[in-house]
Amino acid sequence: MSASALPPVRRFIQPLSGDDWASIADRLMPDADPDEAIAQLKSWNLHLAFRPVSVITPSDVMFVEPPRTR
Repeated sequence: MSASALPPVRRFIQPLSGDDWASIADRLMPDADPDEAIAQLKSWNLHLAFRPVSVITPSDVMFVEPPRTR
């Protein structure tokens, strides 16, 4: 498969040390309601949302946009 045939990739970040949902939401969506921004991030990152609260590590991959449609 050539590079031009690869599908688009979802934008993502790797959290900073000490980040939690609130700090990430504040940094990425400063104009949004904090609770809504956190809920949106969690809906895009179910693999992280079901962990204990505030256990986000710098090695995690966190999506910052919804899944893309074809």
